[in-house]
Amino acid sequence: MSNVVIVGAGKLGRALLDYGGFHDYGLEIVAAFDAALTKTEQSNTGKPIYPMNRFDDFCRNSNVKIGIITVPADSAQTVCDRLIGNGIRAIWCFAPCRVKVPEGFPVQYENMALSLAYLNKKT
Repeated sequence: MSNVVIVGAGKLGRALLDYGGFHDYGLEIVAAFDAALTKTEQSNTGKPIYPMNRFDDFCRNSNVKIGIITVPADSAQTVCDRLIGNGIRAIWCFAPCRVKVPEGFPVQYENMALSLAYLNKKT
């Protein structure tokens, strides 16, 4: 099982945190983090949502392999840099932008507006 964290615990981040289907693919989203929090919260399914000041220690102690970015575009690069700096080996990015990563570093981008626009053109 690969441990995954989310940075950005708004509606999208919390929905991903509570989604159970990732487990079938060997992925466990173990926690979310958000800069707006000052104390730990829990998701609807009881998973922890921590303030960002807990991020570095959590990643070092939890063998996190993948990071999910669900923050606004203007914060995405800072979050990306922090993920990479804490040993994250791949990123799934929902921010509506491109992030700069080392050559060969795997990033999967999701652009929900573009996907919906594509469907709109098909109707």
